[in-house]
Amino acid sequence: FRRLGGVVQVVVLDNLREGVLAADIYDPVLNPLYRDVLAHYGIVALPCRVGDPDRKGKVESAIGHTQTALKGLRFETLEEAQAYLDRWEERWADTRIHGTTKRQVAAMFAEEKPALLVLPLEPFRYYAYGERTVHLDGAIEVEGAYYHLPPGWLGRQVAVQWDLLRVR
Repeated sequence: FRRLGGVVQVVVLDNLREGVLAADIYDPVLNPLYRDVLAHYGIVALPCRVGDPDRKGKVESAIGHTQTALKGLRFETLEEAQAYLDRWEERWADTRIHGTTKRQVAAMFAEEKPALLVLPLEPFRYYAYGERTVHLDGAIEVEGAYYHLPPGWLGRQVAVQWDLLRVR
C-alpha cells in the first residue's frame, strides 16, 4: 500500500492459500498475519465464493505479466529486483492497454488513486508465528532462544508469534 500511495477500503479475497486458511463465504478463516495486516490498514475483506470466477477482480493476469518480466533473471538483492520491476512497470506494464477494459493501466490508476485512503503513520510490523511444544524443562524454543512457561504446561502445544525484525 505504501507503493500505491494509499489504502483501499475493501479487498476481495480470492481464497489464496497464503491468506485464507479455510474458505467460507460468510466466515473465512484467515492466516493470522494476513488478518492483522488488513486490520492494521483498516481494510474490510470480502471473500469470493469458491468456483465463482466472475466475482474476482481483474488483477490475476498481471501475475502472468510479472512472471514474464522476471523469467530467467536473477538478482543479487531484493532492492535490485524492485528497481528492475519499477522500470519495467513504468515502461511496459503501466503503458499497456488492459485487455478487458481497453484502457491504459496508468490512466485508470490515476483516476482511481484519489479514492485511496491515507496510510497509517506507522508501517505494519511483520511477525512470524507458529506452534511450539513445551519441553520437559518447561521451555519452548523460538529461533534458537528458549522461553520458560509456568509449571504445569509440559507437553502442551502453545501458539507463539515473534517480531521478525528482532530475530534476524
